[in-house]
Amino acid sequence: MDLSAVRHNARRLQERAEPAALMAVVKADAYGHGALPVVRALRKEGVRHFAVARPAEGQALRDAGIDDSILVLGAPLRSQLPTYAAYDLDVTIPSADVAEAVVEVGSASAPLRAHVKIDTGMGRLGLPPDAAAPVVRQLADRDEVVLEGIWTHFATADDPESTFAGVQLDRFEDALAALDSIPACIHAANTGALLTLNGRLGELSAGLVRSGIALYGLAATEELADEIDLRPALTLSARVTQVKTVAEGTSISYGATWTAPAPARIATLGVGYGDGYPRLGSGRATVSIGGQCRPVVGTICMDMCMVHLGAPDDPLARRIEVGDEAVLFGPNGPSAYDVARWAETIPYEICCGISPRVPRRYVDSRGETPPEAPSSPTL
Repeated sequence: MDLSAVRHNARRLQERAEPAALMAVVKADAYGHGALPVVRALRKEGVRHFAVARPAEGQALRDAGIDDSILVLGAPLRSQLPTYAAYDLDVTIPSADVAEAVVEVGSASAPLRAHVKIDTGMGRLGLPPDAAAPVVRQLADRDEVVLEGIWTHFATADDPESTFAGVQLDRFEDALAALDSIPACIHAANTGALLTLNGRLGELSAGLVRSGIALYGLAATEELADEIDLRPALTLSARVTQVKTVAEGTSISYGATWTAPAPARIATLGVGYGDGYPRLGSGRATVSIGGQCRPVVGTICMDMCMVHLGAPDDPLARRIEVGDEAVLFGPNGPSAYDVARWAETIPYEICCGISPRVPRRYVDSRGETPPEAPSSPTL
């Protein structure tokens, strides 16, 4: 995992977001990249606002010494609110009931910081636009709560051709216009909106811009990522654990779905769907090995997959040995977009799906941590 790429992406996003500050979304272990190393790298670029999905994620960052603003994007259960208070986490208010619970748990001496969520069309969390004003008024008048912000989330902003994001923006503006007073921190833009709606965001982007996937060098499409020169930070690689020659007609892996059409050299890699390399890539995926692109053959197993190196006398087939590295995706191999297409999903899921058992190795301009065991996949 290249932390210098994360820092590069943060700089590009901050330039695009100005005058807004960047809120780095590091939920789901920073989309599978490793929350704490990512947060530490982002702090070197001046990022001081972070967002997670669950209070336990925020608690882990606090335990590691991160003292910046941390907003929990998910709806809290009442039983979780003492954790927000104990770990100084900002709470999302998606309903009048949650607003009442926050007032009950907070105190004048230790108020809870709150961000009211307005549902303008995502249909997931939040108050209806016409119901937001009474809740905002209730919170603004209480000493047990500090009303930090108001926010919404776009459903289609990743699509430059969609008009629905504009509809959501209109609804958000109407909801804000109905308020007696507006908190200083208004945030509507996510990565997609930053890249496609920047001209319309205006004052709504003057507080914070929330960015997640773009920090890691990806966007919903490669075209959007190219707009601001994002650099993918993650590489998934694995070592060759065995190389063997098989005869014509030899079947490979579960289900015998692939049979060698001629004598072939097959490399087994120590990575499979148990590590997050999707089984749907079976018969579709390629990897970069020995400087060449070679196909994955047979069914991807839980812990292994097989790669066709070519005929036994092929130069690549003769050169590859146990311990050699194959890149499953990353800057020097297929992209996360490629793997997502093979798996019929999105690059977000590919990154988030990398198993905790995969060792993480972080590199930057100062060097790297010790390498992984030879047979293990690594980021």
